[in-house]
Amino acid sequence: MKVLEMVKNGESVFFTGSAGTGKSYLLKQIISVLPPVSTFPTASTGSAACHIGGTTLHAFAGIGSGAAPLDQCLSLASRPHKAAQWRKCRCLIIDEISMVDADYFDKLDAVAKSVRKSKKPFGGIQLVLCGDFLQLPPVAKEGEKKYCFQAKCWKWCVTRSVELTEIYRQNDKQFIALLQNIRIGRCPPAVTKLLQATKHQPIESGGIKATRLYTHTADVEATNRKQLGVLKGEVHKFPAHDSDPGLSSQLDNLCPVTASLQLKQGAQVMLAKNIDVSRGLVNGARGVVIKFDTSNRGLPVVRFTSGLEMTVSPEKFLVKMGGGVMAVRRQLPLRLAWAISVHKSQGMTLDCVEISLGRAFEDGQAYVALSRARSLKTMRVTDFQPSCVRAHPQVLDFYRFLRRMRHNYISPVS
Repeated sequence: MKVLEMVKNGESVFFTGSAGTGKSYLLKQIISVLPPVSTFPTASTGSAACHIGGTTLHAFAGIGSGAAPLDQCLSLASRPHKAAQWRKCRCLIIDEISMVDADYFDKLDAVAKSVRKSKKPFGGIQLVLCGDFLQLPPVAKEGEKKYCFQAKCWKWCVTRSVELTEIYRQNDKQFIALLQNIRIGRCPPAVTKLLQATKHQPIESGGIKATRLYTHTADVEATNRKQLGVLKGEVHKFPAHDSDPGLSSQLDNLCPVTASLQLKQGAQVMLAKNIDVSRGLVNGARGVVIKFDTSNRGLPVVRFTSGLEMTVSPEKFLVKMGGGVMAVRRQLPLRLAWAISVHKSQGMTLDCVEISLGRAFEDGQAYVALSRARSLKTMRVTDFQPSCVRAHPQVLDFYRFLRRMRHNYISPVS
C-alpha cells in the first residue's frame, strides 16, 4: 500500500528514507489531500515548518520547551486558545521528527490525552511523522539524548513505518554508494580517498562561488558579513513586509528569509524557496547578483548556475496554524550564500558546495553536509577525516528492527 493511501485511510504513519528520496515532496502531497481546517502541519525547526506551510511543533503544542513538570505542561496546554487547537486537530504532521526528543514526544501524548479527554494514543489524533534518524539528532544536554522512537508511547502511536529507498536528488551511482556508507557511519578507505581527492577541486563557474557549509552558525554569520563587506559598491537594502509586525520576531525564527536583506553587486546568493522547478529555480539554487534593475524598484538581477538571468521579485512566505494563516512575510526569496549552516541546509540541494567538517560534533552531521551536493564533481571537502563520520548505534539498531519487521519499502509516488 502506498503511503498516501495509508494516510487517507486514517493510519498513523512514520515514513523515512535517506536524503533525496522524496520525503519533502511526499509530505506536501499528503498535506494537499487532507482537510486544512483540522490538519496541523508542523516541524521541529522553523525553516522546515515554513517549507511545508506550517509552524514549529513547539508553537503548536503550547508547552514551551517541555522541560517543565507534566502538570505544568498540562496547565499551559489547557489555556483556552491552545486547548481549542488541540481539540480541533484531527491530523498532526511532524516533519524532521529526528530532532524531536523522546521525553518531549511522551509529554505531547499525555497533553493530547488530557486536553482531548481521550485515552487513545495521542488522544485519538492521527500522526504523520517524517524524517531520517540517521540525519541530525535531537538537541539535548550531553548524555541525555533520546530519540523519538525511544519514547514510551511510540509503539502505540505509530501503526505503520515505511522506508523510501529510491534516490532522486543524485544520479551518480558512485556518489550514492558513498553517501549510503556515510549514512550508516561507515567510512572504508575507498570513500576516504574519494572525498579527500576533492580538496582542491575547481567547482566555481560564471562568477558563482561555492557555498561553504559550516557546522557552527557563528562561522556562517562571520563569513557572510565579511564577504559582503569586501565587495565594492553601494549596499542595497530590502526590508520585509510582515502582515502583523507584532509577529515579526516569530517570523524571523520560522522563515528562511530575513526581516532585512542587504545586497551588493557581486553578492553570492541562493534561492530560499522553489520558484520554478522546471527551470531549476529551486530552494538552494545558487547565483550571483549581477546588477539592480532601476526600472523595476531596484530589484536584484541574479545569474544562476544554469546561466539563466532573472530579476528576483518578492515572494510570500506563509506560516499557517490549521486552516488559518497566522502570518505572512513578503520578502525577496534570497539569502546570502557564501556560507550556510549544516542545520539550515537540511532539505536543500546545493549546486556547488565547499564543506568543512573539521569541527563536526554531531552524529549524522557529516552525512547531512555531504548529501547536500548534487555529485562528487560539484563539491569540495577541505578537511575530511574518517573520524567525523558517525551514526548512533541505537539508531542503526532501530533501522535494523524496521527491516526485520519487514515493513513496507516503496517509492514515494502515489
